[in-house]
Amino acid sequence: MAHFLLKKPALSVFTVLILLMLTVRMVNAGDTGPKVIIIEFHGLKRGIIENNLEELPHFQELINGSQNKQSHVYLPEVFTTIPGGSVPDTTSMYTGLYPGQTGVVSTIWFDRSTARIHTMISYFQQRINRILESRGVKTLFDYVGEADKHSMTSMLMVNKGADWSLKSGAFFWGNASLLGFLRNGCWFPDSSYIDDRTLSAFLTGHVLSYRKSLSGVLEYRHMIPDLMVVELLGTDLFSHFPTRDLVKQNASIDEVQKYYTKNVLDPLVGRLIRFLKETGCYEDIIFFLISDHGFSKINKHIRDDTVNGSLRGQFKLPGLETDNRQAEAVIMPGACTKEIYLKNRQTRNWMDPPGLLADVKPAVDLLLVNVDILECINTMVIRQYPGERYDGLEEKDQWWAFDWRTYQADVKDDAAFLRALQPLSMLEKSFELKKYVVQGLRKQYTKETAPDIKLINKEGFYFERNFDKYGHHGSYYPDDSIVSFWIAGPGLARILPGRHLLNSPASTLDLVPMVTYILGIPLPKGLDGENPLVSIQAKPAEFGAVPADSTGNDAY
Repeated sequence: MAHFLLKKPALSVFTVLILLMLTVRMVNAGDTGPKVIIIEFHGLKRGIIENNLEELPHFQELINGSQNKQSHVYLPEVFTTIPGGSVPDTTSMYTGLYPGQTGVVSTIWFDRSTARIHTMISYFQQRINRILESRGVKTLFDYVGEADKHSMTSMLMVNKGADWSLKSGAFFWGNASLLGFLRNGCWFPDSSYIDDRTLSAFLTGHVLSYRKSLSGVLEYRHMIPDLMVVELLGTDLFSHFPTRDLVKQNASIDEVQKYYTKNVLDPLVGRLIRFLKETGCYEDIIFFLISDHGFSKINKHIRDDTVNGSLRGQFKLPGLETDNRQAEAVIMPGACTKEIYLKNRQTRNWMDPPGLLADVKPAVDLLLVNVDILECINTMVIRQYPGERYDGLEEKDQWWAFDWRTYQADVKDDAAFLRALQPLSMLEKSFELKKYVVQGLRKQYTKETAPDIKLINKEGFYFERNFDKYGHHGSYYPDDSIVSFWIAGPGLARILPGRHLLNSPASTLDLVPMVTYILGIPLPKGLDGENPLVSIQAKPAEFGAVPADSTGNDAY
């Protein structure tokens, strides 16, 4: 596995001269106020940093300081939004809004109003930003700009409102995929290359984007941005496809991520610390160490076209001779869930609710005779259409929980089907996270994007096209749905002195309220997230945060 380790290049004379020049400019600029750097370790599980901190010297310095006296805040239980997918989670985290509010409800979804499938994956990375713009949704970068502050990001997906944004492209991902193939025999982006080049872009820019990098902003703008975001995707990529040695060892996802954190992320954190010290701005920095979702090992792969095969005989599906408008069912690619959209086959209109007994029941019956589905399914939810459909039951909520086991043992007539439609709260019996799952389902979709049937698998069971994939996320279980946050850095003591453990559950939606609070920006209105830092006695000063209303904190 030695080939996987990143080398630590020595600083060239030219680089040293650049850093000296930047330091002088930084001192002359006279910037005041806190500077926040968010480092998003994409897909990093809860506990990976804290449980291995003794083996991570650079994380130790960043969190505890070189003398082990530095202030920090630790949030050990931070819930992601549902589903735990990269695109909706990241969008919600940087807007403070649930997916149903942002309009970015998944990585890929079907829109009934246009009969189009929307996917958020693209080389130019602007699809999410265009949706947010069209819906009038503001990001953390927008709020920073409205407060006459500045921001930059090397983030992949959400950059709306950032003053300086470093994006990757086809050349970047092509190189990463080729390197992944050469190193690991898999045409999949090499994780260490991705993270190394992302940090390099943040510090000194891609080939043509030096002025947008931190070095460029220092040199040409004579300032440090108030908010900086570095999104490191490597943990997510590496957890999907670890090295062959780790696969042969049947390593747990914790072991996979520990290996990556120790050998790749920790050296990168050290490189960032050295750069900030050499430019003279480290003492003002407050770091947010965050993750958008967790990860699970795949225990069982289910063919992604399993559901298609079940419905194809009685429902017209999209294909070479059938487009989405003509189709009677559209099925999204899956992971821990499968989303099925059904057309009303009587009116032939996608915006009309499908008949509960004429359209939904036949689809459910077909699914429940498939042995592969019966092996993987935990539960099933069926969409309601309050005020739009009158088909034997009053519809008041967004979903029913479908008691498929009782229905399976019954006569499966119309009456049995209606009896199996239970209040959504019944899902709490099927999941450890109980109300979190129920609320997440209610907050995920818009009217145009909600499916009619949603299959939710057992833990560790994933629909997949690539059976070599080792780990995944997007489930409704703790390993995917709970992460941890750290807030640390030399600048934190001026606002929140001491060390604080916030044991109460928080949310990734809370990132926007916390960062705006640290930067002294009034809490934006209408957010779904809250600010758990107000439970700590803040130190009001011109340096940053608005004074907290509550003084109750849990120091340790």
